[in-house]
Amino acid sequence: MKAANKQLTEWDAELNQLHERNGDLGLKVQMLEQELREVRRDREANKNSAPTVADFPEPADLLNQLKAQRKKSRADLADINAILGLLAEEYGSSLV
Repeated sequence: MKAANKQLTEWDAELNQLHERNGDLGLKVQMLEQELREVRRDREANKNSAPTVADFPEPADLLNQLKAQRKKSRADLADINAILGLLAEEYGSSLV
């Protein structure tokens, strides 16, 4: 009978240890889930606040437009201003 009681006491102690460890793991899972929610919320906020990139025309198209406006153009400040003017017209912004 003593041996059975001793065995039950050992099992009871072992079961208590398992319950404590399980409780700690449950708390850790809750903390990690909260952290994951925060990261997802921050990522979504960053995605929504990130500036959008303009969809510029192909370089060849820009060159053709430039050549249409300036038949014998060379790469100089006037060409850059013309390209900026084309972009401003295309996207409705004031780049120049």
